[in-house]
Amino acid sequence: MTITAVQNNMLTPFIEETIKSLQEMAGYQASAGDIFEDKVEDFRFKGYAIAAKTYGNMNMIILLHNYIETALAIGNRLRLNILNESNELTEINDEMQAALAEWGNTAIGRATQSLETLKLGIRFDPPYFILNTDNMEPLLKNVRNIISVPIHVEEVGRFYFNLLIIDKNKCKEGASPKIQTTEKIMIVDDSKFIRLSLKRFFSEMGYTNIVEAENGREAVEKHAAEKPAIVFMDVVMPELRGDEALEKIRETDKETPIVMLSSVTDQTIIDKCDQLGVKGYIVKPLTGEDGPGKLKAFL
Repeated sequence: MTITAVQNNMLTPFIEETIKSLQEMAGYQASAGDIFEDKVEDFRFKGYAIAAKTYGNMNMIILLHNYIETALAIGNRLRLNILNESNELTEINDEMQAALAEWGNTAIGRATQSLETLKLGIRFDPPYFILNTDNMEPLLKNVRNIISVPIHVEEVGRFYFNLLIIDKNKCKEGASPKIQTTEKIMIVDDSKFIRLSLKRFFSEMGYTNIVEAENGREAVEKHAAEKPAIVFMDVVMPELRGDEALEKIRETDKETPIVMLSSVTDQTIIDKCDQLGVKGYIVKPLTGEDGPGKLKAFL
């Protein structure tokens, strides 16, 4: 089949970084098979997936899509190499999810950083798990076609990269706010290092009026006191999670744009944030090379 240049540019870094991280983290050799098109009506959930939605110039859902047996084999090898855990798990429990999330987040994070340099006009929601068919069905609702690439893993089997191409007219993307350099920007993250890096990125763009908060509860208090023009807030934090802080802020403020910072997270949290009204998501990690660009897209 023939795929567009943009679709090929999307697929290539994800395939390359997934194979590379699989070798580095799990010690498995892998190779990509031929691209083919799946029929939407015949597409079936294979048992475990990490999904990342895109929006902008192309609206898609990227699936790192595994058979359960493949996910377990990779997860157990990750546990052995990273945690020195030699006992093999036989189900996708919390520990197994954590191991697979680390691999998936590394691959997706590296690939999205590569895509930033191509300036395709595509942004990413944070990746999330799909663990059953019920969570898969809503994703297929507006899908036009599916592009798939098998990844063959030595000694294990195969998994797939799927690009689910969806109707752009049925996806939402709000207009970016125009934030002036004199207005306040609030950054919320429990990591002092992350806050420092964000401040430096904003400073490079001329924004120096920065308000900091190190947990969700402090974010709610400082939002009320400082009235920032925009908020960049982590999801996983002590005191109050980012979605919980967002909920409290929205009780009194429906308008201030809030951008969530996250890596792999739960789809229920993403849905909650969407319902409460967020301007968008930035997938961590942010580097000196891509961080300013990701932030600037919302300014």
